[in-house]
Amino acid sequence: MTREEFLRRLNELLSDVTDEERAEAIRFYEEYLDDAGPEQEAQVLAELGSPEKVAAIIRANVHGSRVQQETAAQEAQAAGPAGSGAPPASSAAAGASIPLPPYARPGAVPPAPPCKGMSDRTILLIILAVVLFPLWIGLAGTVFGILMGLVGAAFGFFFGGVGTVIGIVTVLVANTPAAFGAGIPVGLFMVGLCLLGLALGIALIAAAVWRVAWLLPACWRLILRAWRALTGKKEAK
Repeated sequence: MTREEFLRRLNELLSDVTDEERAEAIRFYEEYLDDAGPEQEAQVLAELGSPEKVAAIIRANVHGSRVQQETAAQEAQAAGPAGSGAPPASSAAAGASIPLPPYARPGAVPPAPPCKGMSDRTILLIILAVVLFPLWIGLAGTVFGILMGLVGAAFGFFFGGVGTVIGIVTVLVANTPAAFGAGIPVGLFMVGLCLLGLALGIALIAAAVWRVAWLLPACWRLILRAWRALTGKKEAK
């Protein structure tokens, strides 16, 4: 088995540990093989044994992994309820003869869980929000007023267009016979004016629909960008 095959297989087998621990293990054996040099690489790989063996030892010694929990349960069961007698040999003894990453060595202290709390950026944002409350509340009110004005204008265009279309259709239905009765030129002139008004009404409806369809996604994108800029989160791709 070559160096690349050993490292690739070991990386596949270390699925029960965290990404950081797996990367540290691969980096540890890469450096270990680099120190041995090309001349001693085959001998070192033979001493390490199969990737399955190395991965099993690492996973059994990593605190909180599934393999270690199963091993601890088996050892506790074999020890009996009174806990007397010598415990069965664990994989820690089996791994004493091969080099292991620091976190997977027998007796290694488990890493302390990360302290969850507010980050400095969050605290700074809270302080700025409190101090600059009069400023940002006024700015927010201005932006909200502009948005409501645009939405109101869109509704005005829409209902104005609908009213225009309804009125023009009513005029055409009610007055076309009388207009053509007064003469063909008069009738054609009235129909032309009505068609022009009908086109204007349809244009108003289309403008209202376009404005709403453009405005809502644009406002949503603006809010998301502002939130990412404040929180420091990157946009998902």
